Amino acid sequence: MLSDTELVDRARVGDAHAFGELYRRHQPRLYRAALAIVRSTADAEDVTQRTWLRAYVSLQHFHGTASVTTWLRAIVRNAAIDHRRAERRRLERDVGQELDTVLSESVSALPSPEDIALLNERRTCVARSLATLPPRLQTALRLWCSGMYTYDEMAQIARIATGTMKSRVWEARCEVTRLFPSNTYRQ
Repeated sequence: MLSDTELVDRARVGDAHAFGELYRRHQPRLYRAALAIVRSTADAEDVTQRTWLRAYVSLQHFHGTASVTTWLRAIVRNAAIDHRRAERRRLERDVGQELDTVLSESVSALPSPEDIALLNERRTCVARSLATLPPRLQTALRLWCSGMYTYDEMAQIARIATGTMKSRVWEARCEVTRLFPSNTYRQ
């Protein structure tokens, strides 16, 4: 019967049976080590598969300063720790996404009482500013703010030229913006 070191030497040169024998000897022990860290049979299986893949890929790096068992246990321990870290990051990301979903679903689309109070205050200020305008500008601005008419239609309603309607709307907007205290009236 060959020693573990001899099996590693043979596996390095491509002997699949030698690597299979290493697997047969050490798989149960590596699985138990992985299970002790990740605490899930499915995850322990994944970790041991990853361990064997890493061991196979890094056969050339095994120098024999430690036993094959120690080398394999170090690989399985590191793979299990990496797995737990990845799982923790995945869990934190998922919880963060769920929290964002819950928060977005729980936030009302309706305006807050503060928003309603501010809106009412703005409306009052705009109404006061509008009341100070001469009637010709009030009419032009009311038609424009309704959003129901084109400039041509507004001009027909007011029985003036389209260019005149445009200039009255512009003049009324400038005047209301100047009179409005917070200067936030934008349409």
